[in-house]
Amino acid sequence: MRPQAGVALARHTSLRVGGPADFFFEARGRDELATALQWARAEGVPVRVIGGGSNLLVADDGVDGLVIKMVSASFEVSGNTVRADAGVNLANMARRLAKQGFGGLEWAANVPGTVGGAVVNNAGAFGGDTASCLVSATILAADGHVRRLTHGELAYAYRTSVLKRREAGDVAVVDAVFKVQPSTPEEADGRVKEFNAQRMRSQPRILSAGSVFANPDGDFAGRLIEAAGLKGQRMGGAQISEQHANFIVNPGGATASDVYALLKCAQQRVLEHSGVRLRPEIELFGRWPSE
Repeated sequence: MRPQAGVALARHTSLRVGGPADFFFEARGRDELATALQWARAEGVPVRVIGGGSNLLVADDGVDGLVIKMVSASFEVSGNTVRADAGVNLANMARRLAKQGFGGLEWAANVPGTVGGAVVNNAGAFGGDTASCLVSATILAADGHVRRLTHGELAYAYRTSVLKRREAGDVAVVDAVFKVQPSTPEEADGRVKEFNAQRMRSQPRILSAGSVFANPDGDFAGRLIEAAGLKGQRMGGAQISEQHANFIVNPGGATASDVYALLKCAQQRVLEHSGVRLRPEIELFGRWPSE
């Protein structure tokens, strides 16, 4: 196992911004993941695991240590469950299952990112989320210990889990098992197409990292940002979407610092206008200056 040094992470994120990882490795399955974790432990360097990079803002100065990207991408249905590798593209899997007549994951057919990222972040859309469908997830610790965590042990809440809160320590998702429901291709794929139409109407198709802020109780982050007069606001090459104010987009030429400046601006303006402190849903990743 030979990690690459100085690999730019921008192309591994949905925003296409950010600097290099000190070391980078693509893991194709549990054995390669275990080897990479062991390497990092032996070298005494920090390690983080990423999937599709759809909820990450990687610092322009890059990331310390080893970044592992899960690229294993197989899934299989057994009865009323589907087992999927962490590197499986969640949206593609949901669409393929719908066309095969399996329901329950139609909400995920437009959610960017991988199965591993969805498990960690409790990804969701259109009233559905990972917590409502997940049976269990296999995780691997840096010391090689493998555990299968049940839905209850993952302690899901809105867009978070014990894994995102790092309460389980430094671990990586290997695979996950989801519930699926008997349906027909016409019904399941029909719901996928309805959700896709909704997303096309309401969300930007420009490079983004998905929703920037979690919705506060009883309100919507996008509404609060728009009410603060920030829809379309630009900083450098980044812009608050004119279509949906809870998205920061990269029309071209944006840096991570541009995105971060807009994020902080939105937080401050919403606090001043509405008295609400928005909590970022996007994760700051890498060498960010301490505040």
